[in-house]
Amino acid sequence: MKEDFREDTVNFWLVRMIHGYSSLSFKKFMELGVHPGQLPVLKSVYEEEGISLRELAKKIHVRPPTVTVTVQRLEKAGLVYKKTDPTDLRVNHIYLTDKGKDIQAKIRALLDENECTMTAGFSKEELTTLCSYFQRIVGNLVDAGADIQTEQ
Repeated sequence: MKEDFREDTVNFWLVRMIHGYSSLSFKKFMELGVHPGQLPVLKSVYEEEGISLRELAKKIHVRPPTVTVTVQRLEKAGLVYKKTDPTDLRVNHIYLTDKGKDIQAKIRALLDENECTMTAGFSKEELTTLCSYFQRIVGNLVDAGADIQTEQ
């Protein structure tokens, strides 16, 4: 219903903001050959080279089969590779390839570019206030039982 999304509600602006950001980002990431859903995996492997599939799934809050499929796609794209743990052959560790490291740097640059686009015209004080509002909103959602990843 149209009255459910009035311009004077947080829901209205949040949905518009997410849609706009997703639209802008999706195009840019696809040009790099990376689906936005793969970003948490790439970021986590970059931060912790050699992470196991099980640890990766836990870190990004998804089921192991989902991580396995994503890693397989990233392997096929030449962005990551797996190495079997020599002490436990059931465990695979994930590493970025040189191409994956290059893509990760480009992703970081795109995220920085998106940040500049979104915050153009805001003062430092306004950005500090805006971030504090977002933090409060996330806190309210967590308090209400939302499963929100709080670490970056």
